[in-house]
Amino acid sequence: MIALVLEQDERFAVAGRARDGQDAVELAELEAPDAVVMDIEMPVLDGVEATRLLRAASPDLPIVAVSGHDYEERVLEIRQAGADDYVRKARLADELPRVLAALLSRTRA
Repeated sequence: MIALVLEQDERFAVAGRARDGQDAVELAELEAPDAVVMDIEMPVLDGVEATRLLRAASPDLPIVAVSGHDYEERVLEIRQAGADDYVRKARLADELPRVLAALLSRTRA
């Protein structure tokens, strides 16, 4: 669903899709994307730990966390791990392109 939202916006190109948190970390290292959209709840390695690893490896990499749930403690955890912003999946189509574009414009400025 995340990739579908981004593929509908000509400003973005999806570099890869991860099956789990470990895959997300490895894919980001391989592809060196301009930004990462990280689901909080993923198998093998959850999004919080994957974000922590990505932030350690790439301190300036924009990371947007997404979740189908709105658990304040999980949102706080992923922000503390290094996510720059958070979008609920229920608002994905409306908010993700705007949030991602804003983060990318700051890193390119």
